[in-house]
Amino acid sequence: MLITAPSPARAGTGENAPPRAADGSPWLLLAAVVLLLIGAGGLVHANTVGRTPSTEPGRPSPTAPVPEPWGDDVLAAAEFSGLPAPIVAAQLDVESRWDPRAVSPAGARGLAQFVPRTWERYGRGDPFDPERAIRAQGAYLKDLRRMVRILGPDSAEEEIVLVLAAYNAGPTVVLAHGGVPPYAETRDYVARIQELAATRYAGVCAC
Repeated sequence: MLITAPSPARAGTGENAPPRAADGSPWLLLAAVVLLLIGAGGLVHANTVGRTPSTEPGRPSPTAPVPEPWGDDVLAAAEFSGLPAPIVAAQLDVESRWDPRAVSPAGARGLAQFVPRTWERYGRGDPFDPERAIRAQGAYLKDLRRMVRILGPDSAEEEIVLVLAAYNAGPTVVLAHGGVPPYAETRDYVARIQELAATRYAGVCAC
């Protein structure tokens, strides 16, 4: 704070001149106290405004190791689909290795690897937009859960396996086989997601 003293030529003159003690010391003491209080208040403000537990230096993000820009999107997709956040995160890792520009030989695109016809139903706008891709992933997973319930899974874990298999091989194939189809690619896909969800992404949560 910049404090300016009255001009020497006008000090002590005129109607608005402040009263002055004989030696000036009480006013100097009062000014010092005020400055100390202002400085302390500014220090507290600087150290509290805009700080949350998840952003404090040295504290890991609750969605690590999900790339920082997409942590909240993964949590939202998990909540919408009803699947655990570690499963949703691990699936994106297996699908695209977190590369939003990924394109498969079959023409699947983006973080969640949607083929054009599936994107037309569940996506909005650009499939290479990470936020839109994760949102569409959550919507598709929710629908797949509804579809595989026809098979009557015995547990939440079995339902997750069926949903992941349907995401990879297609729900029609899973329903036709009455479960995970005998495709090496699909079975490996499900196993890799389960392993990553239990290890690398086990700590991903909305805590």
